[in-house]
Amino acid sequence: MESIYPVFDKLVPGVSGSLLFWILIGVITVITALLFRKFKPAEKSKGVEKFIHDFSNDILVGVTINDEVDGHIPIDYLCLTDIGIYVVDIKDFRGLLFGGDKTEQWTQVIGNRSYKFDNPLFQNKARVHAIKAMLDDDVPVLSCVIFTNAGTFPKDKPEGVYLQEKLAEDLIIERTGDMPKNYQTVWDHLKSAIN
Repeated sequence: MESIYPVFDKLVPGVSGSLLFWILIGVITVITALLFRKFKPAEKSKGVEKFIHDFSNDILVGVTINDEVDGHIPIDYLCLTDIGIYVVDIKDFRGLLFGGDKTEQWTQVIGNRSYKFDNPLFQNKARVHAIKAMLDDDVPVLSCVIFTNAGTFPKDKPEGVYLQEKLAEDLIIERTGDMPKNYQTVWDHLKSAIN
């Protein structure tokens, strides 16, 4: 088997082909790693997941339901609690975050660049509506949008948004053991409809 190094010997006078070859491999590796890091899905915080498990009686993770117009709605977590069913959406945005509970577009600022994204409260409201449409009982279905510690709201945090660092004090849901019996029946029906 012939060496590939002679191909690189003539590219830059005075620099060995083997050195150029390994520099090229290093550059390709770094670029690939940066692209993978940029485009990989956001990882949810373990602290948020633990909190969700602590207040829930039962959980469905990463489910997709059908909406009323033959589309699909992804849901991070559906949680059965003593006070109802929570539709939990976790957002893992870096940088400075700006938005209002009634504005359609929010802004993420990283360094000197800004990016628009849809209001997650509106998105989660649609998820809550879709879950309510699946139920034929009066079990409360509640919205919960949690932002991880990756980003901050330097101005007012929109109402209805919870921050990972303040979950325990802002979202007080305790397992009391006083869950109405029909909640479990409705939950079982919901689970069978989704699976």
